[in-house]
Amino acid sequence: MNAVNELLDKVKNHLNLGSDLALADRLAVTRSLVSRWRKGDTPLADDRIAQICALAKADGPEWMARIHAEKAQSPAERALWSKMLTRLAAAAIFLVPLSAFAKAETPVKSDGYAENALGYVYYVNNNSTKST
Repeated sequence: MNAVNELLDKVKNHLNLGSDLALADRLAVTRSLVSRWRKGDTPLADDRIAQICALAKADGPEWMARIHAEKAQSPAERALWSKMLTRLAAAAIFLVPLSAFAKAETPVKSDGYAENALGYVYYVNNNSTKST
């Protein structure tokens, strides 16, 4: 099965949609367009990949790289996308276990640092407000 079909099936399963018609309705496209995506007659645009990944709660960069690797026109392009997938996988292997140490209940000091099993970590709070 190709990556486009896998992604479309993933979002259908995630949203409990029983058919491609239901998927088409959810994406506000025609059933015919979904069929053309599945057959490879019409490429799945990057913004549509992003939309589908968001609905499926799927890893957008990974799916985009997989889809692009499959539709690559040259061996060099295919190799580039494959390398991107390899790097994404390596980063996931490192970052997922690391995230287990960054628990929300870790007290953050006023200077932005918190101590956890990894040592000191600096947290950036984008929601902070400054008083003048």
